[in-house]
Parts: sequence; C-alpha cells; structure tokens
Amino acid sequence: MKDKKYLDNPEPVPPATQLAVLPFLAAVDGFLRESRNPPGLRLTVHRTFTRNGETYLQQVCAYLQDRRGQWKQQDKDGVLKVLVGRTFEANFGIIGKAFDGKIWRTKRLATVAALEKSLRDDGQDPKKVVKSWLAIPFLGPPDVADGKDKVVLILFADCDEFNFFADDERVRHLVAMCDGFCRLFDWLQDEPFENLRNHPLEEGTPVTGDRVAFNVQEPLTGVAPPRFRAIRSFNYEAASP
Repeated sequence: MKDKKYLDNPEPVPPATQLAVLPFLAAVDGFLRESRNPPGLRLTVHRTFTRNGETYLQQVCAYLQDRRGQWKQQDKDGVLKVLVGRTFEANFGIIGKAFDGKIWRTKRLATVAALEKSLRDDGQDPKKVVKSWLAIPFLGPPDVADGKDKVVLILFADCDEFNFFADDERVRHLVAMCDGFCRLFDWLQDEPFENLRNHPLEEGTPVTGDRVAFNVQEPLTGVAPPRFRAIRSFNYEAASP
C-alpha cells in the first residue's frame, strides 16, 4: 500500500454522527474519573471510512478531556489544525492494531523506567508521550462473503497515569459499556427516529503506513470486543421529515 502518513485535511463528519458518540464518551469519562482523576485523560472515537476505494480510520468527534472537548490543536509551527474528521492509515498506531479486531492496551510493567526504556527503544521521547493507551474496536456482523469481522468504530483513550489501562477489570467495565452502546444502536437501526438515518459507507482496500503501534502495547486476551448485530458502518445524518 502507499504510505500516506496521516492526512492533515479532514473529511467532513455529519453533526448527527458526532452527537451520537459524544454522550457515550461523556459516560465513559465519568466512569474513568469516578475514583480518581487520571492526568491527561482524553477520549475519542474513530470510524472505518472509505474514500475513492481506500479505507482509513477517521476521527469522528473532538477529544473529550478535562472540562471541555478539544476540537483543534496546534502543530509544531503553531498552526491550529481541526481534529474532527482527520483520517489515518488503517494500521496507524494502537488504533491500527484494534482495526484487526482485538482490544489493544498498554502492557502492565513493573516500573515507569521500564516503560520509558521501551518508548526510547521505539524512538520516542518519554517526556513527550503519555504513559497509558487503550483502543477498543466495535465489530460489525461477520461478513457474509468471507465470514470475517469488520470494524465499525474504535474507542480510543489515553492518559498519563502509569498502568491505568493495564487494569483488566477497568477494561472489562468499559467493554460492558460499549456492549450497551451496540445494543442501543442496533435497536435504533431496527426502529429509527423519523428524521435520523444511518447511511451505509462503502467498503474499500485498507491503506497502510509506517507509524505502527509501540512495543509497549499488547492485545488483551480473554475479553471479547463489543459487537453490533445490525450495523456495518456508522454514518448518521439528519433526514428530511
């Protein structure tokens, strides 16, 4: 595949699609902050998105973090970049690993020093990256033709608390919340609101690049990813009455 890096120019995301996931992220944020306030916690959702026959991962909404969402961020030149709608290669970082259909998170390590060494081995400056990552894929129904799982959405979370997502019980609770999200939208697929429709997105060939996951990240075994029963893509738009 061609190495596209990640695209600076965002593709539009319908407001209804953004609003569909933001309340869910607010609930996840509340759960994760219930007994502590992990520093730097931020959450967003990506979806599988195809343009001109090429499949990417697209950021659906703003980063939910601290007391407000982050819609833009400054690049190294101080220019504000829009975050919503950014597209990444299908193997980009930890979300790219989740695109293969498994939950990925930061490994449990004995010391912060071990984490920092692993990051340096990957060419990262430990002072410039966070300490914990998590990516949970939302699977669609198995493909009728080949029986393989297709990823519809990916919940992404990171924070600066050591071993935060290495807690299996915490991740299991998050997956249970994701299961509820799937049940809700499967129901809405069967009995939709009059003025809201989930318009199908086309399938394509995944585009890959060279910004892959860190060695400190691993798949989580023994916990099944959430799965939609009826939804194969996530693209809600307001419809005319």
